[in-house]
Amino acid sequence: MKIKPTLLAIGLSLGSASLVGAQTHYVYLTGSTAARNAVYQTLITAGAVFDAAPTATTQGSSTAAKATYMTFVGNIGGVPFSVKCDWSGSEGGIQDLTQGQSENFLADGAPSSSSSPGPFVSQAVDLAMADNAQSFSKNPTPILTTGKEVCVIPFMLVKEVGSASDLSNVTDAQFRVAITGGAKLALFTGNAADTSFVYITGRDDNSGTRVNTFGTTGFGIFNVPSQVELNSSGQMLDPNGDGSYVTSEGYPSGGSVATQMGVNCSSTVDQINPGITGISVVGYLGISDANTALGLGATQVAYNGVLESPTTVIEGQYGIWGNEYCYERNGASGDATTVFGKLTGSNGITHNSDGSTTIDLTLMHASRQGPTADPVHK
Repeated sequence: MKIKPTLLAIGLSLGSASLVGAQTHYVYLTGSTAARNAVYQTLITAGAVFDAAPTATTQGSSTAAKATYMTFVGNIGGVPFSVKCDWSGSEGGIQDLTQGQSENFLADGAPSSSSSPGPFVSQAVDLAMADNAQSFSKNPTPILTTGKEVCVIPFMLVKEVGSASDLSNVTDAQFRVAITGGAKLALFTGNAADTSFVYITGRDDNSGTRVNTFGTTGFGIFNVPSQVELNSSGQMLDPNGDGSYVTSEGYPSGGSVATQMGVNCSSTVDQINPGITGISVVGYLGISDANTALGLGATQVAYNGVLESPTTVIEGQYGIWGNEYCYERNGASGDATTVFGKLTGSNGITHNSDGSTTIDLTLMHASRQGPTADPVHK
């Protein structure tokens, strides 16, 4: 039996259309490590972004919501989508969008793992989470025309295991002194006998946690810090190899800061101020990473006399918190716009905020115009 050419052509055309319709649509997301918990919860929740709970693959942490790399596969509006995440930091995400840069994402078929074996693929970034508005970033131009505030992101000051027991509060002025290479403990306690030193550890300049902490304390978002880093034995490192034992950079993720917070520094030999054994170290962290640090034995310290809590943030009493944004690359694909709309919509990130690591915008009784402005009660 012969098949007419016209019917055969129609059949092939329909088959081709079916294959095209089944193709997976890819969207690539990066940015704030402090916000990844909220983004993970939003992406994994049925009906928030995907039609049903997607299949998730993560690498880089035994806790899925804290993983460095994430992939979510499922349908959005009946269409197959794969949303891939690599958490590079808030400032790093804005830089990716404004400069058209790429990040490494998990390749299709990569396994879940607490380490990061890959394999990876390099792709241009479509969307980014940022702990502050673009206008406060190191890449304020070109202006990203599509962005929306989605929640509030709090940060906490934590002292490392083995730090002085009477170090319980850090003021703006004390922070500004300590981050320039250390400050005597007596400055914090009022006890002249406290002659050991307090140092600051923290993030690199791709971090929104750093932007908010430096801006809020008045140190200056773009001023150069002198931060310290310790190894797992509690020894001070010399990151620049110049004998200074301080660095203007810092850790690429809050998870690394949290790990250091669990290292005992009570017997650390002070390499900056010779002749002293035992130092205190204060780190600044997003709440998810701060919780990890607290679980390792670190302790929260107050900021300007106020401890961080959901209530003190909501009421504007506590000052170190940011306005979390989701940004879309100018000229991004329609697929990216679809996912952006879901993340920033009524069932998106703000709706899935847990009230601790991120806070629903509708719960806030205070607001602020960025990291250099004071909170104002509504």
